[in-house]
Amino acid sequence: MVYHFIMNPKSGRSRKQKHLETTIKAACQERNLDYRIYYTTCPNDATEYVKSMIRITDERQRFICVGGDGTINEVVSSAPCNPNVEFGVIPYGSGNDFVKNFSNTKLFSDITAQIEGDTVTLDLIKVNDYYCVNMVNIGFDCMVVKESNKLKKSKLIPPSMTYIMGLVVAFFKKFGTHMKLTFDDGEVIDSELTLTAIGNGKFCGGGFKALPFATLEDGIFDICIIKKVSRATFLSLVSSYKAGTYPDNPKAGKHITYKRASHLKMEFDEPIPICIDGEIYGAKTVDLSIVKNGFNFVVPKGCELLYKTESEEKKEETVEV
Repeated sequence: MVYHFIMNPKSGRSRKQKHLETTIKAACQERNLDYRIYYTTCPNDATEYVKSMIRITDERQRFICVGGDGTINEVVSSAPCNPNVEFGVIPYGSGNDFVKNFSNTKLFSDITAQIEGDTVTLDLIKVNDYYCVNMVNIGFDCMVVKESNKLKKSKLIPPSMTYIMGLVVAFFKKFGTHMKLTFDDGEVIDSELTLTAIGNGKFCGGGFKALPFATLEDGIFDICIIKKVSRATFLSLVSSYKAGTYPDNPKAGKHITYKRASHLKMEFDEPIPICIDGEIYGAKTVDLSIVKNGFNFVVPKGCELLYKTESEEKKEETVEV
């Protein structure tokens, strides 16, 4: 097997990446591994690199990218449903929400654990012509990402704080987006909504547990729908939304619906921003479907996928809150 380490020299942490490169070389040479270290040169270069390597050989290959949720999305989208390809990530993003679906997340930065890790087969969400690894955010959450992306350009704001600052900025902008959600069972939700989050994973925004019952390989995606609410009501919901405890919050029952599906169609009055794994796209209609066993993911040695606990499974039986 060939091991590929994909790095972005413009990540803003060049000194750490140089140290990481030295560590990668030492670990691979110690094990006599066939390995490559590739520095991207432009947007979507990681995608093209993966595609080019796949064209060269049918041999099994492991691609470990250094970056955040958008980076892992980029490489996975280059070769979905390819059984000969494995994808991994060393978290270097501002949020790193995808790896929060696993235990012992510090081991994702351990090169030895990455090399010796096994793979699990995880689902993808098809979003029109795109793929989603972790979560799709529409409405307020998407506005927060849009604002936080602007704030990332400021050297005065730590990367860990950009989402919170983006939330503050978005809070004072227009609330509510008209959305029509059509489910395969015939149910239709046609209303002004504060936000809709559709996820394969549990977390977004650097640790907001928006979808507490979501699991990456159960063949279904989870959906959180928050009705249009006042700013005061929204503030009362934020803490339980962040902690993922809102299904147990009686006050949330008037405002939040939690559903699960394998297919969903969404329509809007006009093209609006759609956030897919932290990247912003635009669409007037969105068709979402689950892609079961969409990609092989490298789980570092010592980490495990977080499944639902027994208490979560019981709560899931009454998932509409």
